[in-house]
Amino acid sequence: MKTLAAVVRETNKLVIETVELAPPKANEVLVRVYAAGVCHSDLHTLRGELRATPPLVLGHEGAGIVEQVGSAVTHVKPGERVLVNWLPADGTCPICLKGFPNLCERFPKTLYQGFLSDGTSRFCSSDGMPIKHYLSASTMSEYIVIDQASAIPFPSDVPFDVAAIIGCAVATGVGAVVNTANVKPGSSAAVIGCGGVGLSIVMGLKLAGCYPIIAVDVMDNKLNWAKSFGATETINPLQANVVETCKAFVHNGPDYVFDSVGSATTIPQALQAVAPGGTAVIAGMHSAKINVSIPAGNLIFQNKRLLGSFYGSMRPQVDLPHLIDLYRAGRLPVSGLITRRYKLQDVIQAFADMEAGEVARGVISFQ
Repeated sequence: MKTLAAVVRETNKLVIETVELAPPKANEVLVRVYAAGVCHSDLHTLRGELRATPPLVLGHEGAGIVEQVGSAVTHVKPGERVLVNWLPADGTCPICLKGFPNLCERFPKTLYQGFLSDGTSRFCSSDGMPIKHYLSASTMSEYIVIDQASAIPFPSDVPFDVAAIIGCAVATGVGAVVNTANVKPGSSAAVIGCGGVGLSIVMGLKLAGCYPIIAVDVMDNKLNWAKSFGATETINPLQANVVETCKAFVHNGPDYVFDSVGSATTIPQALQAVAPGGTAVIAGMHSAKINVSIPAGNLIFQNKRLLGSFYGSMRPQVDLPHLIDLYRAGRLPVSGLITRRYKLQDVIQAFADMEAGEVARGVISFQ
């Protein structure tokens, strides 16, 4: 079948074109996409800064309706609404069995290379060129084929765009709080970077009962968004020293500092700002390909913990439905993250708005 998609044919070259999509195999599902989130990871991939290389179809946050299922699919059926889990673990490798499906041993040969779980692709161009699936998802396409483990059902009272961003931004941020750090109620915390993931961390900290919650960003509009999600204090690094101001708000610094940026500047900053005996959690990936120097004295002599958090240490089959339940119960105000909607043809503008800090989260709507 044919589907309109956002195709990266080569680094920094994005085109909207009609491509061919083969039908699902035995363990796969065909989904008509209704909403796709716009994430920094997609932009990093367009620029050649992450593992998957072109040609590929972008997108990994998404939600839609199942159109067709393979012969071995058991847990979803045509007509069901599903959000896309872009980490379809096999559930059988040693690391999955240890409780870390977000680190499945299958991913380096499939997910990160732009293939589905069997190591192949269902996309090809009109001239016959094979096209990869970004993060086994490629949600910036009208139709997609995904592994059945990627299809997470959700109720009809949840909007497609909300379900889409729960699948990555919200899961990454809230998961860093409740899964990776296992934050204790009543703790103090700071969040460096208030984009979609950082604001989701703020939501997670409020859910966990933290006070105060300090938001850090160079853009005042993002700090205002952070306050609307539960931040009690704000710091603009262009106007004040982050480490000193955190310690002015909380004696010796917050119990937890979350870095949603993950740059060579913010990683040491998070470790310096956190209180002795506290925990710094790095959830951002801006420096994923470079070595970053950290203040070892801070880490050792003050008994601090430095944790990495990949996709919020998610167990997608369990945690994504729970996040949906928290949204439905009014505990996670996810709708407030969606500040602008776009057509697929406007994805370049969506990336520009994201970089300019004009959106908390942008969503492509196919409806």
